[in-house]
Amino acid sequence: MRKILIIIILFAGAGHVFSQDLEVFNRYQDDMLTAPILPEGMSFDEFRILSRNIKLMDMAAGTVFPGYISFKAEEPTAGYIFMGVRILGYVGALYELVKYNNEGFPQVLSNQFDRNFTYVTMGVLISSYLFDWVYGKTQLEKKQEAIRYKYRLKLEHTYE
Repeated sequence: MRKILIIIILFAGAGHVFSQDLEVFNRYQDDMLTAPILPEGMSFDEFRILSRNIKLMDMAAGTVFPGYISFKAEEPTAGYIFMGVRILGYVGALYELVKYNNEGFPQVLSNQFDRNFTYVTMGVLISSYLFDWVYGKTQLEKKQEAIRYKYRLKLEHTYE
């Protein structure tokens, strides 16, 4: 009975595992088909920024492509910085991997410098990913709020 229950739970969650993206909030079927009314003077770049969202699929892409979230938020300088930091982390991890293959695991862990270097390398990789995600998401939201505020003031003045 327990095996059947485990199989049912696995199949119930399989739809989310194999889906392209996971939506936490409900999206309506035609919300992307209706053409929005654009305020006068809105540029295409501003419209693109308002149309972007950072979703779970973008977080997964950010693990593979360094700086992805910052590039999506149109922050290229930060994206290149995160890319450089992540590449340095990959170089450190590659150095430790080569050293592990040459000397073996017990010798690498017995050296205090190698142990600390491994922790620092993993910390750089994980923190650069998390900081890219948080920074890119907040910058995108700030830009979206600024654009909404700008055109909301223009719309209020035209109706007065």
